[in-house]
Amino acid sequence: MNLLQCPKCGAKLHCGPEQCVCPECGTTWPVRDGIPRFFQIPDHYWGEVDRNQALELIEAARQGSWVEAVRARFPENDNMIFGLLDPQRASWAPMLGLDERSVALDIGSGYGCITQSLSRFVGEVYSVEAVTERIDFTRERLRQERVNNVRLVQASAADLPLAQNSFDLVVVNGVLEWVGEWDLTVDPRTVQINFLKKIFRLLKNDGILLVGIENRIGWSFVLGERDHSGLPYTTLVPRAMASWMLKLNSKPHFRTELNSRKQYRTYTYSERGYRKLLSEAGFAATTAYWADPGYNQPYSLIPLAVPDWVQQHSVALLDHPSAAPRRSWRRRLKRIAAPMSARLVPDYVLLASKQLGRKNRLQTWINERLAESDGKGHTRSVLPFHWALHTRAFEDKSIVRLGDEKTGSDLAYLKIFTGNEESRSFYETEIVNRTKVQESLNVSGSSRVLVPQSYGTLQIGNTGYHLEAASRGTQISTIVRELGYFKNAKRVERDFSQICGRIIELTSALRNLSGVRTIPPAWREIPETLRNNSELTGALAERRYFQTVFPESSSTWIQHGDLSVENVHLDQKTGEFEVFDWCDLAGGLPPLYDLFQFFYSTGYLSPTDETVRFASEEDRWIATFKAVFLSDSLFGRVTRRLILHACERLKISPDEVPALLLEFLIIRSNYYRSRSKVQRLLQVRLLELCLTEFERLQSYWKAPDSNIPSVVMS
Repeated sequence: MNLLQCPKCGAKLHCGPEQCVCPECGTTWPVRDGIPRFFQIPDHYWGEVDRNQALELIEAARQGSWVEAVRARFPENDNMIFGLLDPQRASWAPMLGLDERSVALDIGSGYGCITQSLSRFVGEVYSVEAVTERIDFTRERLRQERVNNVRLVQASAADLPLAQNSFDLVVVNGVLEWVGEWDLTVDPRTVQINFLKKIFRLLKNDGILLVGIENRIGWSFVLGERDHSGLPYTTLVPRAMASWMLKLNSKPHFRTELNSRKQYRTYTYSERGYRKLLSEAGFAATTAYWADPGYNQPYSLIPLAVPDWVQQHSVALLDHPSAAPRRSWRRRLKRIAAPMSARLVPDYVLLASKQLGRKNRLQTWINERLAESDGKGHTRSVLPFHWALHTRAFEDKSIVRLGDEKTGSDLAYLKIFTGNEESRSFYETEIVNRTKVQESLNVSGSSRVLVPQSYGTLQIGNTGYHLEAASRGTQISTIVRELGYFKNAKRVERDFSQICGRIIELTSALRNLSGVRTIPPAWREIPETLRNNSELTGALAERRYFQTVFPESSSTWIQHGDLSVENVHLDQKTGEFEVFDWCDLAGGLPPLYDLFQFFYSTGYLSPTDETVRFASEEDRWIATFKAVFLSDSLFGRVTRRLILHACERLKISPDEVPALLLEFLIIRSNYYRSRSKVQRLLQVRLLELCLTEFERLQSYWKAPDSNIPSVVMS
C-alpha cells in the first residue's frame, strides 16, 4: 500500500503482514487479515442493521456465497439488496474519464458495493471504512469475486492515513452529512469544510470529488420524510430550532446515539449551499445532478443546470405507469410544482473539480466525433456539453443524453456497456444489427423508418462507449403518456394510424434480413409455474400458435424484439419513425410480436381506471392489457382495427390473433427469466388470464366493427 502515510507525522509507512510502522516517529498499527487497522475502538459500531445481524451476515458469507447470504437475509426489494449488490450504485463512474492508470478513494465504503463497482474502471481503489464488521464483509466479497486491485484500510474518515495529491477520484457517498458528529468542539459546518479541505489535498491537480447527499429543501422532506435526526422537518427549519426539536424528543434513534448532547449536527444544504461549501473548501467548479430515485440508487442523473431536462424527467416520472392513480390531487400538485422541480429534487450527486476546465479522454473523444462531418459535408461547431444518464438496477448498460451547454438542445446519445465480455459482445451485436437493418430499409425503399446514425465506438478498459446521432422527433412515450392524450379521439386515430403504418414497413423490411440470431428454443417453453396445472397446460397446448392450431402457417419472423414506446421517436410533421435499441433483434418470433409489444407498452388505461389505486404494479399492467386487447374503449377499438389491418397487409389470418397473443406472452415470460422476476410473473398472470377468457378473446377479435370508421394508413 504505497499511499499510506503516518497520520501523526506524515511519513510514508512501512507495512508488513502483521503491522504498519512509521519509520520517523515509530508508531505502529496492527494488520489483521491483510487490512491495516488504524481505527481501534472495540465497541464502535454504526450500521443499517444491528451488530448481531452484521456478524451473522459475515459468517454466512464465509460459509458459502456472499451474494446468497445477502439475498437470504433481506427481502427482494429491500434497500439493503440494492445497497449491497447493485453495481449501478456507481452509475456515474463511466462518465468521469477514469482508466487503468487512475487511483480512486472510497471514503466510508460500508459493505463495499461502490468499491467493488469502481474496481472495474480504475487501476487501484483505496477503500476506507471505520466499522470492523463492514470492512470484514467487504474483504470476503472481494475475495470471492477475485478482485485484487482494492486496498482495504480500516480508518476514521476524520483521520485518513493517506498521502496528499494521490487520487484521481474521491467518493464521499452518504458521508458528508454525518461529519458534524465527529467533532463537537466546533460548529458542524466548520467540521464539514475542514473535512473537504483534507479531501482537496488528497486529490491530484486534475482530480474530482464525488458527493452523494440529500437536498435540504427536497420535496421528500417537505412531505414529512424523516431527516438524519430521526425526526421530520428538522432539515427545513433553522438549525437552532432543529436542536430544540431534538431535545424535546425523548424517542431514541440509532443514528443520534453518538451525539449525547442532542444537538442538530447533520447539516445538509440546497444546491446553492453545497456550491458555496465546496468553494470555501477550495474547489474551483461544481456540477450538480438530480440523482433519481436517490444517490444510493442513481439510476437517473439529470444536470440541474438544464432546467428543461429536470422538468421533463419530473413529468416523465408522473406519467410513467405505476400503481398510483393516474388522476389524483397529489399528481395535480406535482404537475403544478414541476417548473420548480430543479430546486426541490430530493437527492444530489455533486461533482467538484480542483481545476476549471477539467477534461478527460472520453470528453475529448466525444468532441472529436461531434466535430467531424455529418455526412453532408458540413462541420459542426462543438460547444461544451451537458450529460444526463439513465440506467436500471443491475443493468450493465446506460444511456447518456448529450446536450449543448448553452441551449440544452440534443447533440447525441452515448450508450455505455460495462458488463463482462459475454454481455459486452451481446451489446456489440446491436451495432451490427443496426447496420443490417439500415441496409434492408434502403433496399425496401422505406424512407420514413429510420435507425440512428453511428458516430463511432471507444473502448476504455472494460467499458465500451458507442456514440449515436440525436433522435429526430419526440419519444412516443412522451406523446402517449401525456395526461389527457387518449381523450382526443382524432389525434389518437391519426397518430396510431401513422405509427402502425411505419411498424408494418419495418416488419416487412426485417423479414429480408439474414445472419440474425434466433431466440433460444427455451423461450417457447410453457413457464414452469404453469406446468403443475394440467388443465391450463392442456388448454395452452391446444391453442398456442407454435403447436397444433395452425401447423401449415406457423412461420417465424425476424423482429425488433422489444419494440416499445420508449424505443421509438416520431416526427409528427414528417412522419419519420426512428427506432432504437437493436440488441434484441432476433428470428424465431411469432408474427405480430412487435405490434403487440408496442401497443401494450403504451400503458393505456380505460377512463374508469385512471382514478384507481391498484394493489400492485402488476395489477395496473393487467388492467392495461385488458384495456388494449379486450376492451371496447376508444383505444381498444383503435388497436383492434390497426392490428386487423396489419394482418391484411402482412397476409396473416385474423383468426390467428388470439393464438399469437398466447405465444407473445409465453416468449415474454421467458424473455424476462433473467431480467425481472416481477415482469416474468406478470406475463404468466396475463397468460392465465387469456387462457381462462380464451373464448371471449376469440369473440373479440372476430367481432364486426361496422360502426367504427375504417382507419386510413398514412
